[in-house]
This record gives sequence, structure tokens and C-alpha cells, in this order.
Amino acid sequence: MNRSFARVWLCFGLSGALVSGCSHKAFRSTASNLRTLPPAIAADFTYVRQISPTVKIKVLEQRSDYTIRRVELLAAPSGSDTNRWIELDYYDVGAKNPTPVVMVLPMLGGGYALERHFANYFASRGYAAVIVRRDRRQKTMLVEDLNRLLKEMVLDHKRVIDWLESQEDLDCSRLGIFGVSMGGIKGAILLPLEERIKAAALGLCGGDLPFILTHTTEPGLVKRREQELKERGITLEESEKRLRGMITCDPMTYAGYVDPKKVLLVLGRYDDVVPFQKGVELKEKMGNPETILLPAGHYTAVLSIPYIKSQSFEFFEKRFAESGSKLVDKPGGNLTKIQAGRR
Repeated sequence: MNRSFARVWLCFGLSGALVSGCSHKAFRSTASNLRTLPPAIAADFTYVRQISPTVKIKVLEQRSDYTIRRVELLAAPSGSDTNRWIELDYYDVGAKNPTPVVMVLPMLGGGYALERHFANYFASRGYAAVIVRRDRRQKTMLVEDLNRLLKEMVLDHKRVIDWLESQEDLDCSRLGIFGVSMGGIKGAILLPLEERIKAAALGLCGGDLPFILTHTTEPGLVKRREQELKERGITLEESEKRLRGMITCDPMTYAGYVDPKKVLLVLGRYDDVVPFQKGVELKEKMGNPETILLPAGHYTAVLSIPYIKSQSFEFFEKRFAESGSKLVDKPGGNLTKIQAGRR
């Protein structure tokens, strides 16, 4: 048998075994449990919306059912960074009516293969998709920079949503986010701070960043951690204590202000990259949203991608349908009623 053909069938077999061993828990609660974001926290993320932002757009790839465009938005000046661009890969489905849109938040590293896979999937199902590419400063980031960069991440994504709202072919009353690993952590921070997001599918994520950074088995982070311990002459426990004094922009900080109906969590029972216990703690603090538990670790969860895709899409469909309809002011002053749900 051809080896590559055999590997494909092996992956499908293992994927089936993983899916058969997973559990899917629905959310059952009432809106009375919701807590309003305190003004002091909201004030940390206020910004001036740009009426006419500087934008550069070029076509990357033309496909039969959608076009991939590279969009660059000039970010707001911050400290010495006065010429920084927010980069997006925009999957434009070119529909006649405004379509839902999903922002795909990337993992910590890699070549965007997984993010493109999910963006392709959403676009093939009629959703516009936007990969918000990693901040280039991440490569040289120090631990001391992390809190500031996470806060700037929130503001960058708010500006991305501003731009999405300016596009006539997008219906941002049906805006979702999707993220795995670091993308899921970013999404868990962003969701309670951005009310325009109607649904979030977040995978292999957790809260309590000081603990995660201290205990993760991710090779790149382990290398950085060991180097820091050696350079500073401190123990692992001392490093975690130091991180707790620096990091406040954390999923756990804002989890109590999440509407759990907006969230689908995917956690791996044997995840030690983003330790499973921290995913469970985040789930509980979010109000126990709908959750899929995979019998997998951080990397073996890749075998469940087909299941994660279908469940995420079904979740978005459900949430967008529940968001009702809106009146969109089209050019010429005509109001058109846009029904929620997929066209």
C-alpha cells in the first residue's frame, strides 16, 4: 500500500477514535448571572476610532469561490513604534448580500498553515474570514513586554473590527472569533472587552498566564524560560512570582465578564502545553460555557480538526441566528433588512 495513502487512512482512523472518546457539554444557565465590565477596566482599553484609517490592500490569491487579500492597517502610535502595521489576510467571498465574518487568531508561531486551513473552511461555507497575523514584535518580545503587548493586541483587534464594519459586503452583527492555543488565549482576553463579537470558538486555551508560562512544555517557551532562570539566577517558583507581579492582562482577569452563551471551548484532557487544569479553571470562571473535551494532548488534538471545524461552524450558525436581524443603511439612503442566519 502507498505509504502516504496509508497515513491518510491512519489519521482518519485515529480521528474517529478521538471523536468517539470526546464529550460535548452544552451550556445551561440564565442571563441573570452576567456581570458588567467595570468602568475602570473598560477605561484601560479606550481608544480613538479612526474615521479614515490608512489602509493598503493587495490581492494574494484568486480562487473560484473567494479572493484572498492582504490588508495592512496603520496601527496607532505607541511609544517608539510610530510606523507599525496590522496585517490581515482577508478571505473575501464576494457575496451579493453582507455575509458573516470570522476573525482567526493565530498560534504563537509557525507558518499559518492551521490558520489558513480554518479560514479556507469558513470561506468555503460562505463566511468571510480574516486571519489577524502575528505582531512582528513577538519574535523579540521579553517577558517584561508581554502585558503591554497583550493590551495593544486588544486595541489592534478593535481597530480591525472598525475596518470590518466599514466594508459593505460584511455583516458585523454576525462577527465571530476563532483561535487555538495562543489564538484561543488572545480570544479569551478579547471577547469580554469587545461587545461587537457575537460568538467565540476557542481551543486548547486557559487562564493564569504566569502559571502557564512557568509550567508549559512548549519547546520554544521552555528554552526561553531556562535561559531566563539561568541569567537571573532564580528558581522556577521565583520566576512565577515575578510574572504575577507583571501580568494583569490575563484571560482569568476578565473571564467573569464573559457571556458564556457566546463561547464554545475545546479542551484537551492531556494537554500539558496549556495545562488542562487551567482550561478547566477558565471554563468555570466563564460560567461553564458549551465545552468539548477531547481525549487528546495539545498536539494530538490535530486529529480532531474535522470535528472541531464542523462543531465550530454549527456553533457560529446558532449564535448568529440568535442575534436577530438588523437594518443596514445602504448607499442612497435605502434601509435593507438583513436576516440573521446563513444565506
